Amino acid sequence: MKTLLLVFALFLGSLTAAHAQTPTQKVYAAVVKNQPEVLERLLAGGADANAPVEMMPGFPTNFLILAAGNGQLELVKILVKHKAQIDQTDSFQATALMAAAAQGSLEVVEFLLANGANPKAKDKEGKDVLANAKEGGNAAVVKLIQTKSR
Repeated sequence: MKTLLLVFALFLGSLTAAHAQTPTQKVYAAVVKNQPEVLERLLAGGADANAPVEMMPGFPTNFLILAAGNGQLELVKILVKHKAQIDQTDSFQATALMAAAAQGSLEVVEFLLANGANPKAKDKEGKDVLANAKEGGNAAVVKLIQTKSR
């Protein structure tokens, strides 16, 4: 009977371990679910704000690009506070500023620019921030990027 209980306890332990998430997975979940309090706690606890994350196998991106591309200003601020690299690129050489511009999020674009984002950055295909802003369709973002790109 003791052996059966021991085997059962080990089985339950292995199930729990299999479902345990790494800090990167937890940060990813907090970004995807737009949970600023959780994100703050994880990063304050030592999780890496610059850890690569693969949305598609073989194509890493980063948390700042994900948050910026979703217009999540509060998450972007938390990530930058915890040393997320403003111009860190993804596998396509895109930046968080490009993602925010393409999304048309003026507040995120303003914040990233105020924190040193490069308004002249280009991706692998040579597409710049201004082209992303034009795709986003927010005239205020386009105007701001045009001003900063000079």
